[in-house]
Amino acid sequence: MVYQNARNQAVASTDFAKLAHTILQQRFLRACVYQAPLAYTAAIVANLNFRNGIFSMFYALISPRTLGYTVAAYIAGIVCLAIHLQLFQVTRAAHSSHFPKLQRLLRSPASTGAVVGSFTLLAYFMLIVHRGMFGGSSMWLYPEGVYGPPQLNPGWLASWVFVTTVGVSYGLKLFMDERLQLAFPAIEQSRIYTIKDRLPSCFSTAFEFVSSTMWRFWLGYFFFGWGMYQSVCGVLGRIFTTSSYGVGSPLFSISNLAFWLHCSFSMALTWELAHQLFGIIITEPTRINELSLDRNFCLLNGLKYNESPLIQHWAYQELYRLTAFSAEQRTEILTDIDRKSGTMWSQISSECLKVVQTATEQLKKQTALSKPEKPNASSQSSADAKLPVSAGGAPIKDILMQNRRKSQGSEPQPVKKPEPIATPDLFSVEAQGLEKYVLTTLRDMLLQSPLGQRILLRSQRARSISTFANFQLQVWAIRSLMRLVESSLSEDKYGVVQGDIAKVLETLFVYLAELERCSKQTDSMSSKNDYNVQTANRQTVAMIQVLRNALYEFTTTFYDYLEALKLPPAQAQQLQKFADFMA
Repeated sequence: MVYQNARNQAVASTDFAKLAHTILQQRFLRACVYQAPLAYTAAIVANLNFRNGIFSMFYALISPRTLGYTVAAYIAGIVCLAIHLQLFQVTRAAHSSHFPKLQRLLRSPASTGAVVGSFTLLAYFMLIVHRGMFGGSSMWLYPEGVYGPPQLNPGWLASWVFVTTVGVSYGLKLFMDERLQLAFPAIEQSRIYTIKDRLPSCFSTAFEFVSSTMWRFWLGYFFFGWGMYQSVCGVLGRIFTTSSYGVGSPLFSISNLAFWLHCSFSMALTWELAHQLFGIIITEPTRINELSLDRNFCLLNGLKYNESPLIQHWAYQELYRLTAFSAEQRTEILTDIDRKSGTMWSQISSECLKVVQTATEQLKKQTALSKPEKPNASSQSSADAKLPVSAGGAPIKDILMQNRRKSQGSEPQPVKKPEPIATPDLFSVEAQGLEKYVLTTLRDMLLQSPLGQRILLRSQRARSISTFANFQLQVWAIRSLMRLVESSLSEDKYGVVQGDIAKVLETLFVYLAELERCSKQTDSMSSKNDYNVQTANRQTVAMIQVLRNALYEFTTTFYDYLEALKLPPAQAQQLQKFADFMA
């Protein structure tokens, strides 16, 4: 409805970023609306009481305690949504050591402190609400002073220490596990079904977090709880007369353990629901270009917008959706040639190629630190001597025309000089302030031993993050670009795509070659098991498959016209493998 109303009002703006900011605000408000039923769900779970039979479960749906807890969970959920709105990430931040979690925490100390403090305050707020509705240990054992001076209840102190641990742990978990990173869905489905599918994972994640936090708190409080209790009693003793005589340990009380588990699970479930809700609504596909009268130019402005990764991702997501499912707008892009800055195809393809070329250059820089491999002459000669054999005797497309192929086989290939091996930078230059100080000190300590030097070697996973920081963006750019090329066979009325096919194929082949070289280096360093190799470098393998699928689709679409394309010999030789289905 929002898109249709804006379309009817004839929005003349082509500023994709401005329209995207409006959509982002609307989606945040929509998330706040959806937070209400999720808060009600968390309240029902918190108020379930199986001891009183099934009728008490129905009463929990409408009880005043459930409604009051819904309000508290809604407030906590809104605060979580606001935190995600301010600190969400789209592209991954590259780390340069085997301490990525520590580096993520130190990269922005102000943000880390603000998030940890916010969740700690939320934990205090939820504890107060929980104690008010379900009861709990009072602060004093003998407040009336009948049996002596008032004494601090150890269970009360342990409850506050426990919820502090829960709030701090959850705030740190958001940074260490990159939970503020948005993941765009591969399959588009309705919002209600997506939320329903995420509910089991919310419950399991909340229970796993609470159980791990519980046993860590139990061990820590077992060793340091008595000293903490004596310290708090000593501070209170300077204000008024009190007793610090210990009465049992709250760690061995079943009622205290049950209360902590119930309270912390309700907290974690509320936060998890808000976390999943934000990711679902913000990453939904948009139709921002349809809000503008000149939708092609508006979409192009979004592709060029580099100030906000989210807005640029939305633009490429729209480009992928319309190239895959909207033949009308696809044809409109290919036939839009009356532009001062060039045809719409040339401008959009240029932006998509920039994404691939940037990733290629970053991959070359990463692999420059490794020793270049020598080509195997015997395997190369045997591969060239093999001629493709078709199944069932069917003819195979020969792009190189056999005679030209033989003449080219005798020509010596130019030998490239190996690039100089750069000195590895253990901690990258983007580290500043507290992060740089802590990591540099840690590095100097580890360099004193051979084991520490091996620990500081940059892992393969850390190297790939800088290349695949915008992995989803690369996938959309490649698929959108090749989809436009494939559609040009029947929808390009003016032939604007034909002159750029060689350039597009060259860019993709260069990127594919770099990825395959990186994958071979990982294979040599890892086990011979394919599963271990893919686990160690999943993104490289996935991107290779994306490129191969795109090139196979191009080959099958243009199969009858491959010889007429008159590609350069190097590209024709590479494309021949796809035409023979041997790539």
